[in-house]
Amino acid sequence: MDSDYFNTLINERKNNVLQLEKLIISMNIIYEMHQNFCAFLAEKVFQQLEKGSDSQKIQRIIETELCVGYGLYMHEFNSEKITNNIINWWENN
Repeated sequence: MDSDYFNTLINERKNNVLQLEKLIISMNIIYEMHQNFCAFLAEKVFQQLEKGSDSQKIQRIIETELCVGYGLYMHEFNSEKITNNIINWWENN
């Protein structure tokens, strides 16, 4: 395989992670969520999507990162809705 093929794969992946980041931002989970955190969350979730993780695992990651990583409380966001939006995006992407 040549380097053009690998570059294409890398660029496609970067584009997909960026699209997922934009989706996460568009959900307005909290007002003015820091873009670096959205990029981090998108990357972490995308890795799990690539591995074929189920929605429950994706939801647990979202809950953990938003609570532990960003300091939110569970009542401040709807992890099920966020997960469903991400899974729908993934299936239609």
